[in-house]
Amino acid sequence: MHEMALVRSVVDIVLDKATEVGASKVTTVHIAIGEGRDVVEDLFEGLFRHLAKGTVAEDAEIVIYDIPYLAKCNQCGFTFHVEVFDQSTWGCPHCGIRQDYEVINGLEFYVSNIEIEAVPARDTALAS
Repeated sequence: MHEMALVRSVVDIVLDKATEVGASKVTTVHIAIGEGRDVVEDLFEGLFRHLAKGTVAEDAEIVIYDIPYLAKCNQCGFTFHVEVFDQSTWGCPHCGIRQDYEVINGLEFYVSNIEIEAVPARDTALAS
């Protein structure tokens, strides 16, 4: 279950950033996940809830952006989508060359945005 290590990293990143900016609550966490990461999204979200319990991120909404496999043909430079389980997509639809390409998208995994509620700043002018 590689999701546990991935979720632990995300929770650590979110909590570190929340502490850094003085967040009182993390409302939304946006995560980009490439198709090649083979992440079970429901499991990911459940683990996030478990690991973030008792923190400023425990009620955060998780928004996952799926990034498809994209390949660039080494012969003509055309960029196209590759379906791992569909061999008919394993060739360049532009020039017809098969299996001579470089995967350029689909292996990503990163936190793309964190939305927070900030702790209100104290008005020092009123304290004097």
